[in-house]
Amino acid sequence: MLTFIGSGDSKTLGRSLPPWVNSHNERIEDERDAKHPAGYRADPGLVDAVNTALILGKPLLLTGRPGSGKSELAERIAWEFGLSPVRRFEAQSLSEAQELFYRFDLVAQMADAQLAAALRRETQAPEAFLTFGPLGQAILDANPAAYADLLDRQRQHAIPAPAGETLAPRRSVVLIDEIDKAARDMPNDLLNGIERLEFRLRELRNRPLAAPADTELRPIVLITSNSERDLPEPFLRRCVFHHIAEPDQDKLREILRARVSGLVDGLVDGSSGGVAGSPLAPFYEALLSFFVTFRDDPGAHTAYTPGTSELIDWTRVLQQLGVDAQRDLADNAGWLARSLGAVVKHGDDLAVLRQAFKRLRGLDLRPRAA
Repeated sequence: MLTFIGSGDSKTLGRSLPPWVNSHNERIEDERDAKHPAGYRADPGLVDAVNTALILGKPLLLTGRPGSGKSELAERIAWEFGLSPVRRFEAQSLSEAQELFYRFDLVAQMADAQLAAALRRETQAPEAFLTFGPLGQAILDANPAAYADLLDRQRQHAIPAPAGETLAPRRSVVLIDEIDKAARDMPNDLLNGIERLEFRLRELRNRPLAAPADTELRPIVLITSNSERDLPEPFLRRCVFHHIAEPDQDKLREILRARVSGLVDGLVDGSSGGVAGSPLAPFYEALLSFFVTFRDDPGAHTAYTPGTSELIDWTRVLQQLGVDAQRDLADNAGWLARSLGAVVKHGDDLAVLRQAFKRLRGLDLRPRAA
């Protein structure tokens, strides 16, 4: 049984892992790159939740504010276990449960039948009009010997085996992102599919497809929700649940140290790491302190409360603008004023953030005159 660690690079994990290719098909070789999952830091509660889901063979349902790292966890799991790139399903208002498994292009099939009649040729087999979704493809990849005929027709999703050989089984991580945005009936329609990891192809005489019984090959399923609406209880019972809370200042310091290079006091730009718990350079320590105070301040009424991802973006922007990391916020007020767009998401929030700097730190960050 695989055990999730949730932190550390390949050297720390003691593994030789291949260059990472993420779910957007981006190849990222440098583990210090901000997009690389080596920099992800999961807290102990989240690590326990992942391992509980692995033991039980159930999907892991994650809630938390946008930007809290729910989706990035899938990349971290796949990278840490040395699996293939994450198969991502982004739920939308019109999404249906079947799309997670497969789509059948009925219009193309009808057009082919008309063309075949005109040309007096045979129609194509129904398999030609199948496109497998993320979970459907993961089930096929986990059991290629049983579904070699389907994989052969889905060459755009699977690497064809050399002549005389069969594809090796591959385990995948499947991310169902923001399921609360999907049609209301979708969670209920997924009940049996996500519990048993099986489905049927109605257009192929109701042919059944199922993940193998081997728990080391069954897809690892993560589901995220921003809690825009409640999910049905039967769906919740089939999942392991974990809520990702807002990280405290010490946790945010650890995240910044891992995700943005050159912030630790005494390290040259381009370096990363530092002793666990060591402070950031003075400017970034002050910025972190202000951010946490502002985020948790009941007097700062913003339409969108900035989260961890905004802090990371803000820090990167300030670093690129050229702030003096050894000086305080006041000495870098001009750079701060130019970077507020990395934090706010609504027009009124900009004024609230400027007022907070004035009220909490005595800084006037009004825009410069033209």
